[in-house]
Amino acid sequence: MFAVIFIPNFSLQAVLRHEPDLRVRPIALVDSKLLKPAIIQITSAAQSRGVCEGLTASQAMARCAELIIKVRSLAQEESATEVLLQTAYAFSPNIESTAPGVCTIELKGMAFNSGGDMESWVQKILEVLAQFNIDAKIGLASTPELALLAARAADPILTLSPSPRKHPTSNLQPRTTSGSLFGNSLDVECSMLDVRCSQGILESFPISSLEPSPEILSILNRWGIQTVGALLALGKDNIMERLGPEAAELFNRVSPDSPRPLKLVVPKEEFSEQMDFENEIETVEPLLFVLRRFVEQLSRRLELIYLVAAELHLQLGLASGAKYEHAFKIPAPTGNIDVLFRMLQTHLENVRTDSPITSLQLAAKPTKPETRQFGLFESALRNPNQFAETMARLTAFIGSENVGIPELLATHKPDSFRMTVSEFEKSSQRVNDLSLSNRMREGWGEGNIGLQLRRFRPPHPSHIEFRDDKPALMRSEVFIGAIVETRGPFFSSGNWWDSNIWAREEWDVETSDGSLFRIFRSSGGCFVEGIYD
Repeated sequence: MFAVIFIPNFSLQAVLRHEPDLRVRPIALVDSKLLKPAIIQITSAAQSRGVCEGLTASQAMARCAELIIKVRSLAQEESATEVLLQTAYAFSPNIESTAPGVCTIELKGMAFNSGGDMESWVQKILEVLAQFNIDAKIGLASTPELALLAARAADPILTLSPSPRKHPTSNLQPRTTSGSLFGNSLDVECSMLDVRCSQGILESFPISSLEPSPEILSILNRWGIQTVGALLALGKDNIMERLGPEAAELFNRVSPDSPRPLKLVVPKEEFSEQMDFENEIETVEPLLFVLRRFVEQLSRRLELIYLVAAELHLQLGLASGAKYEHAFKIPAPTGNIDVLFRMLQTHLENVRTDSPITSLQLAAKPTKPETRQFGLFESALRNPNQFAETMARLTAFIGSENVGIPELLATHKPDSFRMTVSEFEKSSQRVNDLSLSNRMREGWGEGNIGLQLRRFRPPHPSHIEFRDDKPALMRSEVFIGAIVETRGPFFSSGNWWDSNIWAREEWDVETSDGSLFRIFRSSGGCFVEGIYD
């Protein structure tokens, strides 16, 4: 048994997937890469207003003034294909990417206790695809070709149950409907899964539904062969003898005795959404509107296979031809839509580009969800994502060079450091893993606690009187009086090889009131650097 998921007007649905509000309006899709660009797919609303495939954009606009013209996007079709395959793979490991917008599933090894179980299984697939703004149809049959034929005729589900050639048809009467927003290619449809359509309905399908070549179709029409049943009545040997292997291949497609093996695929773990804008974007509001939908789609796709986002990668295509890219490392991997969107919003509010935005791509790096607790009653950081958002807002206000954790540079120059972004997860895990003996060895124990120097930034200018090359009196903002004891001097210098040469003399001093200060003298004068607590 095989099931086929068929997406009618796949190229048009891929373009409208992120604009679901337009699906009920008259829309026509144009392929700009054709030698003579013409309409290739339309919505049912456009069809009802006289628009048809093959017209040029101007001809279609003459028939329907409200018609909206969209351009085919291969990038968006690729994203829609990823969604289709990943959804099918979540329900069965045996899938085939049969054609654009067509996925075949082999039901081997899947136990369905009753028709109701199969109905709920198929209905669940349709519901999941609907969450991604994709209208699909599903057909079930004994061969992949028959399942595809049933899927094209379904509304939205059709099951073809093989039966003997002379088996009487069921009481179900075929009906015609426009059903989908994107139209139907066949006239025979079945609306409920629990109605088992007999071989008679299969035989009533028009021969054109098999999409034969124009030559074969013309010959069959001249012979009066209008339906699949009439084709089967000829027999495979007679068809092969008169029309050759191409016609025999058509016969095999509708024969329940000619199954073919599937070319199984495993969908890539790539989760990305992209869009080319018809009009250039110069403000952040429309960009955030699209990004919100991208985040929703990515979050649902990850949730479908029980993953969360560990990293987001944003890429903006600019009118100048340049690209703006930024990677967002998520402190605590999550699939929460609000958390992911706020991270993007906070960053974009302070982004300035040299030209308008023409395209957008958002990719998510998946990972398994992790639940971690460093202590019995609390974790190392209660909400890492909220903390990261706060840090991002601070960065926007005061600059990236002023936010982070100071890291000492490999130099003896005082206050030589740089700001680095903390990896909270790694540092918290490291603290948790260190034993007490390791902490003592690294200077965290009580044995290393001494006087703490509280630095003044910037250091306070001071007038210092020296006697025998030792500081004796100090006049500054923090103290005025005599120095009773000194230790030093301590000399340091650096960068003697270039114009940034520096040198200084330092002393630790005790004043007459018992306070302890660090002072230094350099080419710029004398300063009080800090006070010992």
